[in-house]
Amino acid sequence: MPGLPGFRLQINNISGLHCIIDNELPTDLPRARRIRWLQRLSLTQHGVSVRAAISTAGIMADDIEAVYSPYCDYLFALPLLKQVITCHDLTPLFFPNSRKAWLRYRFWTPIHLRRANRIVAISGYVADQLVDLGVPASKVEVVWNGIALERPRLTCPSSHDLVMLARHDANKNVAFVLRAFGQLLEQRPDWPGRLVVVGRSGRQTLSLQALRRSQSHPERVEFVEALDGPALVERLRTSLALVSASVMEGFDYPVLEAKAEGLPTLISRIPVHRELHSGSSLFFSLDDGGEQFRNALIRLAQNTALWTELSERGYQLAKRLDLSRQQQGIQALLDSVSR
Repeated sequence: MPGLPGFRLQINNISGLHCIIDNELPTDLPRARRIRWLQRLSLTQHGVSVRAAISTAGIMADDIEAVYSPYCDYLFALPLLKQVITCHDLTPLFFPNSRKAWLRYRFWTPIHLRRANRIVAISGYVADQLVDLGVPASKVEVVWNGIALERPRLTCPSSHDLVMLARHDANKNVAFVLRAFGQLLEQRPDWPGRLVVVGRSGRQTLSLQALRRSQSHPERVEFVEALDGPALVERLRTSLALVSASVMEGFDYPVLEAKAEGLPTLISRIPVHRELHSGSSLFFSLDDGGEQFRNALIRLAQNTALWTELSERGYQLAKRLDLSRQQQGIQALLDSVSR
């Protein structure tokens, strides 16, 4: 987490671990094949010497007050240290994108949760899931994700395009949006916009492509595997709205990314969306065949005042959820376990 004092461990070289003391984390993939394999299994720490990496920086384990992990990973090599880990979601227990992911969350993640002294939940919804899983409520602290505002708020839409930032995973519910958008085009063939889905391929990809081909206007739906930072910002800032039809999320960061640009959002009525975005998004049901989604989209396109109001409210929410608030929440938790 940038902005927190202390040194950082990053896997990036032939020996597996690199120790640094500034905020700039290296981004190179590990060169060792074994480490890359362990990384894919979320078992990287078991292929490197954590203590050796720390000692190369001239730091003794006894001098460390506490460890913070931005992931749900307890460092087993340092069992005597107080450790704070982060649980982003438990979605793979309910909508796994692989058997490996389900097995990890079913049997391995609970071990990390038990060993950690405290757990950061990135939303109240995730905190409730952890408690339902058997984690003591006293171990869990809610710290919402933060975002930096880097550009002025959008003041008007420049197209009727919809953008969806979602992997082709079951919980993202891309098929719902494809069907609803296809029905919109059948009802309003003069609709001038497209649906652009940005996200990695997955188990749903073949069925999503087949669904697009079956529609009356398949050319109006575009799948994009990935966009770099500037291209993603350009896509957001040239759209009418961002849509998320997720059935389960831990936080749904793309919604906050859109609001940091002032882009209105149309989102599903699920717990974490209601927790964070009530009053600053248009909500729709997932149980009505897309009728509320279509009606909300038409309202947004026709009502300039509504678009401007949602743009302003979303931007103000992103301003409140800035990175410094997240940093302060994590630092306070680290301070509490270090006493």
